[in-house]
Amino acid sequence: MPRFILLLISLTTIGYIFCEKLNANIDINNKQEYCSNKDADDSLCENQIFDQPSSSKLSKLNMAGASERTFIMVKPDGVQRGLVGDIIHRFEQRGYKLVALKMIQAPKALLESHYEEHKGKKFYEPLLTYIGSGPVVAMVWEGLNVITVGRKMLGATDPAKSDPGTIRGDFGIVTGRNIVHGSDSESAAKREIDLWFRPDEVSNWVHTAERWIYE
Repeated sequence: MPRFILLLISLTTIGYIFCEKLNANIDINNKQEYCSNKDADDSLCENQIFDQPSSSKLSKLNMAGASERTFIMVKPDGVQRGLVGDIIHRFEQRGYKLVALKMIQAPKALLESHYEEHKGKKFYEPLLTYIGSGPVVAMVWEGLNVITVGRKMLGATDPAKSDPGTIRGDFGIVTGRNIVHGSDSESAAKREIDLWFRPDEVSNWVHTAERWIYE
């Protein structure tokens, strides 16, 4: 077969492959553009893996409770023992989103407000002394059922009664040094977050892994 015919066939084949790839990219881009539209049919986009979660999907996640927030505080013993990173890692591994964090030597007035419900109890003053004895790491975590699941991740208040695999079950021994605090209800979470953080200190951001965590 003459060489020029072979060359023509080769060029034609290359051109065909290039056009197919170009068309595929155009289709992908068109699909991305369509699926990012708030009026898009979710059933047509559910297998779309190239785009960020659309605003419509995020709103559905929020409606399902994925925007629930809780307050988690690593106490002075947890900070001094170098457990902050491990605690953060556990919440991230679970799929929760960190939206606020600060290290602070909490003033007594803040601690009095935080533990107001325990005022008058015999352990109240020792508790304030303990939490005020060193820096703490205050955090806000966001996600579906984060208050309930977060408490389970912490373990029982008494580490001796905490299951292995929980933070207190793995690292705690006595109640007076139980490493971490977590909100026990929605109202408590809101109150504690408002106590420890200004609104501008809490970030609202889209976690790119959310579409792989929630269905």
